Formats: sequence, structure tokens, C-alpha cells
Amino acid sequence: METTGQAHGSHESRTNDDEMLIWNTSPKEHALYASIVGPAWNLVMSTSFLKKFNFFPSLLSTIYLGCIILYQISFTYVSVFHLKDKFFALIIQWVHLSYFWQAIWALVIGIILYIIVTPIAEGGLISLIAKRQDGSFEPTNTKGRVGYGISRGLMSFLPIFELNNSLSIFKLLSIITFYIFLLRIFGKDYFIVISIVMAIYLGFSFLVNILFSYARFFVIFEHKKALEALSLSVNMTINNLSITFHLYFTLLLVYIRTFITAIIFIVFPFVISGLFTYVTISILQIISIGMLSILFIALLIFISHLNSVLEIFVEAIWYNAYLENKKHFHVEESHH
Repeated sequence: METTGQAHGSHESRTNDDEMLIWNTSPKEHALYASIVGPAWNLVMSTSFLKKFNFFPSLLSTIYLGCIILYQISFTYVSVFHLKDKFFALIIQWVHLSYFWQAIWALVIGIILYIIVTPIAEGGLISLIAKRQDGSFEPTNTKGRVGYGISRGLMSFLPIFELNNSLSIFKLLSIITFYIFLLRIFGKDYFIVISIVMAIYLGFSFLVNILFSYARFFVIFEHKKALEALSLSVNMTINNLSITFHLYFTLLLVYIRTFITAIIFIVFPFVISGLFTYVTISILQIISIGMLSILFIALLIFISHLNSVLEIFVEAIWYNAYLENKKHFHVEESHH
């Protein structure tokens, strides 16, 4: 009886908390949560096949993102602190190793896989979200879902590929890469000026990403070309500023994901470098490197899974917002 009373009290407490949360939010914010954010969160928590479908593309994206940032930061470190001679000596030494060409081929294959898989996965994921949201797919029934996602991704591959290339200069990875490139060219004397200019560019890119946030849905569901989809997205954003800017935080989540991935790929090379510097016993070096490698792989899988879940949540939110905006558009159209 005591346990039942405690459970009943806990239920009442949660109910009161939910009522207070609803009471403290405006009607517009509550409607936004009920029609957009809430269904997206329920989708993520109740649909496992979306996470399975998106895990490999997310793993590829995480590795690609980490390697690009690691390369840029390492090369900048070498340039700023005048370590080019040591760096090129290491490169020459690596070229003469027996597994050099295998590593090059693995790198080329990885880049090609990333370029091909990313647009297919994006189109397939959004199509699967749409099917799940309209009730066509049951949460526990996963048969044929991967094939459907891949086929839908292939159908919209070229326009999404073109769309992603058009917007690539406004992605956080491109901004970080360009920022580091400028630091490498002009040196640390211009650090403050370059940082201010790139901060302004970051804010501008954030605005551009908001304006073009609906473009992929016009490509997938209305079969528009990339340029037309961008134009329609700007029109939808301007006509539905309230909903769109209420969802701006989802882009911040994507940016935070990039920073977390970058930190992991930056920390581990420095840890391994310090290990070789301060640990001189070879057997301890082998054991330590083995443990660090296992830890890195575990963290990579964990971060890729989190990135996959985050991507599903963000795509579901913007898809729900797209549906909500289309609903308002049709109402306004029939009213006119």
C-alpha cells in the first residue's frame, strides 16, 4: 500500500509538473510543441529501425568530419609554430612504408562512400520519417524498411547532392576549415581580425541555413530541382517566420554535434603523442595504445549513435514544421 501511495504521489507530481509547464508556456509555444516537437521526440524514442538505418551514414559523417578538422588543426599548428621540416620528414617517412598505398586507397574509398552515401541516406531517412509519421509503418515492423529508404534516397540523389553542394559553404565544417586556412595564411598576428570576420560569417551562415531549411523537403516530396527548392524554402520561411525561428535551436544542436566530434578527434592524437614522449618502455606503450584504441573506437561508436539520433530528431522536427507550414499555406491559398 505504501508503494502504491508513493507511485500515486509520484504520478500526481509529474502531472502537476506537466500542468505547470503547459501553464507557463504561451498558447503558440504549446501548439508548436504539440504539433512539431512532441511527435518528433516520440518518433525518436519509439522507432528503432530509423536509428539502424541512419547509423552507418552517421558513422561515415563523424569520421569524415573528425579527420578534416584534425588535418586542418594539425597543419595550422605546424605552420604557426614553424614545424614544417619535421612535418614533411614524417610525411616522407610515411610514404616509404609498405602500407602507404593501402592507406591512400582506403582514404579514397572512404571519401567516395561519404559523397555517395550521405545524399542517399538523407533522402531515405526523410522518406522513412514521413512514412512513419503518417502511420504507414508500424514501430516494431522493420521488414523492407531499409530497402524502401535506399530506393527513395536513390530517387532524390542528384537534386539532394546538388542542394548540399550549393549550401556547403554555409556549413560549420566549411566555416571552420576556411577560418583555419586564413589563420595559416596570415598568421597569429591577424587572429583577432580574422576571428571577428568569421564570427560575422558564422552568423550569416546560420541565417542562410534557416532560410533554406525546407529545401530538401521540396526536393523529396514535390520533386523540385535544387534551385527551385531553395526559392520555395525561402518563401515558406518568410511566410512562416514564427514557426521557423522557434525551431532555430535545432541548428545549434547540429553545431554542437560538430564541436563534440572535433574535440574527440583532437584530444586522442595529443594523448598518443604525449604517451610516446613520456612513456619510454615499449611494452607499456603497446598496452597503452591498445587501451586508447579500444576507448577511441567505443567513443566513436557512441558519438556516431548520438549523432544519428540527433539527426533523426532534427529531420523529424523540420519535416513536421514543413507539414504545418504547408497546411497554413493551403488555408491561406483557399482564403484568397
